[in-house]
Amino acid sequence: MKRLIIVCLLALAILSSGCTDEQNDTIDIPDDAVITHLTYGAFTLQSMAVQELVINSTTVNLSYYNYENELNVRYIKPIDDEIRSNLLELFRDNQFTEMDELYEPQEGQQIVVDTGNVEISLTWDGTTKTVKVDPYSHDYMPDKLREIDEALLKLKRYASSISEEDAEAKAEEWIMNAPTYSFDGSNLSLADHQYNDEEPEVHTLTYTFISSHGGYGNRSDQMVTQVITNHTVEIRLYNEIVETVIVDEVWNEMTQHMLDRTMEMRSEQMYCDQAPWKLWYAEGNINFLIEPTEEELAITYFSMVHEIEISDFSTLKLKDAMCQYSLKVKEKDAETMAELGWQEA
Repeated sequence: MKRLIIVCLLALAILSSGCTDEQNDTIDIPDDAVITHLTYGAFTLQSMAVQELVINSTTVNLSYYNYENELNVRYIKPIDDEIRSNLLELFRDNQFTEMDELYEPQEGQQIVVDTGNVEISLTWDGTTKTVKVDPYSHDYMPDKLREIDEALLKLKRYASSISEEDAEAKAEEWIMNAPTYSFDGSNLSLADHQYNDEEPEVHTLTYTFISSHGGYGNRSDQMVTQVITNHTVEIRLYNEIVETVIVDEVWNEMTQHMLDRTMEMRSEQMYCDQAPWKLWYAEGNINFLIEPTEEELAITYFSMVHEIEISDFSTLKLKDAMCQYSLKVKEKDAETMAELGWQEA
């Protein structure tokens, strides 16, 4: 009888060990698996409503669709074998196939809005594993999923980036067709080109050129002085989109207006915890993905509540928990700031 019990116990131990090994088995991800990163539902441009990144064995494909699922633009770039291999290894090491199918805010977590949803998928041999995050925020992801998402976002930026040569060609074409240069400009020359691997989609280029008359823009209906004038123009591109073009740090070539003069203003002394942007934030009028700095909070407060753009925000801490703040605003907003109790510094 005792021998029978021992045999049964050994059999149970062996079966139990086998079950444990089976439970620890993870689905193997083959080298030819296709990776997809899909975002939708965010508050964004109509032309970028749905963004789909697809990574196969040879290329990175990024497609932008509108709300009607009509394709607006597609970027295709080759992918390095080592980068793809490392990416698949990241999925394996982080046990992507074992993750939950949905991650949402947990009880007590702040809810973010207007970020839409993200779905990360692996497809191989007719099988698809999809993990969804609703809403799309790293705060709601486990660390291993966040690491995967960050790696895919880097490839997304790579896919939509343009080469150094293409950026320069785009910038030069834009400048030469713009009013200031096309009126009387010549000798366009590249002085500086800045970009980095962390933001391959952003290019900041500086050019020099000369005009045969003073002034900016199309001056065909103006009395102008015939004098050789040297100019410097800084143009910033995001992918192939021209974002800003500033001539001599004073002229906005995109809007054809002089840049607004800024004024430094200073608040009255107040208790640090009674600053209007802190009181506004405490009322729960806005949610941030991560806790904002005081400068970020003040910038958001003045923009959303008073429609005023501020810059160069700083805090002077005084005695007895008192603070005094300084910032810069456009000249046109100085009167409104004075009504709010701010004085010109």
